[in-house]
Amino acid sequence: MAQNLEKLTYKTISDLYAVYPENDERAIVFVNRYIQKAKREHCFKKQIIGYEEAIFYTKNVDRKLSYADSAISVALQTKFPDLISRSYLGKGIIYYYNKRQYKQALEQYLKAYQWSQNSDNDYQRNKVVYHLGMVKSYLGDYQEAAEHFRNTARYFERRLKENLHSNTRLNNEAGYYNSIYRLSTCYRNIGMYAQEDSLIDMGLQKLKNVDDHLLEYGCLQTGKGVQLLRKGSKTEALEHLKLSRDILLNNQDYSSLTMVYYYLGKVYWLQENRTESLCYLNKVDSMIHKFRFVSPEIRSNYQYLIADAKQNDNVDRQLYYIDQLLKMDSILIADFPMMASKIYHKYDRVQLLKDKQLLKKKHYNFNLLNVAAAVAVIIILLIILDYRRRIRKKRIDIRYYELVDKIRKKEGFYKAVSIPSSKKEPFSPEIIEDIKAKLKKFEEEKQFLAKNLTLPKVAKMFGRNHSQLSYVLNEHLKMSFTQYLKILRIKYITNLLIEDKNYLKYNIHVLADQCGMSNRQSFSAHFLEINGMRPTEFIKKRLKEIEEK
Repeated sequence: MAQNLEKLTYKTISDLYAVYPENDERAIVFVNRYIQKAKREHCFKKQIIGYEEAIFYTKNVDRKLSYADSAISVALQTKFPDLISRSYLGKGIIYYYNKRQYKQALEQYLKAYQWSQNSDNDYQRNKVVYHLGMVKSYLGDYQEAAEHFRNTARYFERRLKENLHSNTRLNNEAGYYNSIYRLSTCYRNIGMYAQEDSLIDMGLQKLKNVDDHLLEYGCLQTGKGVQLLRKGSKTEALEHLKLSRDILLNNQDYSSLTMVYYYLGKVYWLQENRTESLCYLNKVDSMIHKFRFVSPEIRSNYQYLIADAKQNDNVDRQLYYIDQLLKMDSILIADFPMMASKIYHKYDRVQLLKDKQLLKKKHYNFNLLNVAAAVAVIIILLIILDYRRRIRKKRIDIRYYELVDKIRKKEGFYKAVSIPSSKKEPFSPEIIEDIKAKLKKFEEEKQFLAKNLTLPKVAKMFGRNHSQLSYVLNEHLKMSFTQYLKILRIKYITNLLIEDKNYLKYNIHVLADQCGMSNRQSFSAHFLEINGMRPTEFIKKRLKEIEEK
């Protein structure tokens, strides 16, 4: 196999690893062959391409940086400014997106910019300028960042007037829409709201081929939602933010999604829907932990959570959220030098530290009282646990027979909702009825069993765009695409468990696979959500019912 690979062309080797997704290290064995071939043939350009592919497929961030250094080393040997600039840019992107080390990213971007000045490649130069804008925007230098984005927006707009190849046009369109969206966020942070609103509205008006630019469309929807919220239109803001949420979630853009979750939490808070608000605000806390994403804009997330914990006199949660806020402040002060005075004065960090000390003292006294009551509570708990066990068993029995009866009577898990004739729908009745018919076919032919289905994929299957399908699901079925798919799959497997006792022998992983899910934990959670009991509980009850017949 190794000898055969040595005789292969670069194109043939690249085809071997192109089938793997990002961060899938199974591709590295073929990428290394590509690099080795380039080294044997002393082809510097191909070596750089190989190292860039290794960065894409390597999961470990430190190895990504090592490959980036190798690409820079080879690029410097070529003495081609364009290649050197591109290699430094690649290393900066790793620092920005993978390590969240923004000052290091800026250092690499500045090197890339210096080398790009000696290059005739305007696209490469503007790509560097765009990334400089991104990191400066993050670091709070909104004025300079805005100037960068204005320059890139003008460049990409000029390019779009030329006769470009379709792929080149798509790249330049993406550059244009991203530039005006990022520029709008800079305007928002420096209080130029009229300019911000103008850019968001212009972007949504110009972006016609949504399916080719889903991420850009999702970001612009975020901007529109924030704009409407600022103007007091909370219900309309919610619609745009939810659409943005679905798009960003399907495309795994988690940093942008964190921002959307924050604004969803804020809208629900203002609508006095505390349950939904806390759901999203706590998701932001989770995303900050997982992806190390912080920004001044979402700092208020913890202020809302602290306020709620204080209202409920929950000392533990207050202490936790204050700690999280102080940690975020430490990061912001380190990364945002110009934000330090605002954090200390406007947000009153000193008072926050005092509150923390008072809460700790209160917590200590509270714990002493708890020790005195603990013994009595344990005894009571033992009695309650036995009682709850019997109640839970009875609840499962009732839920099981209700569920079986419902399925045997062929009752649906959901019903379409009639839309009042007075309500103006955004799509024609023909489009809506066509989507409903295709949804029915989708269910009857069990197309929902296919794995890795997404809203855009299914919309494409229907010959429609994702906005149309999302509207029919949200307004006529009153559920999101994710919930719709979840219900169909759980309904399908529940029917099988009732109709064919052989399925009762399968383990949870096999059952999950049978209904199009690859994760047993998600399957079990979805089964519980839809059916009110876990699959293991349902199988146990079903087996017992069969034995008793």
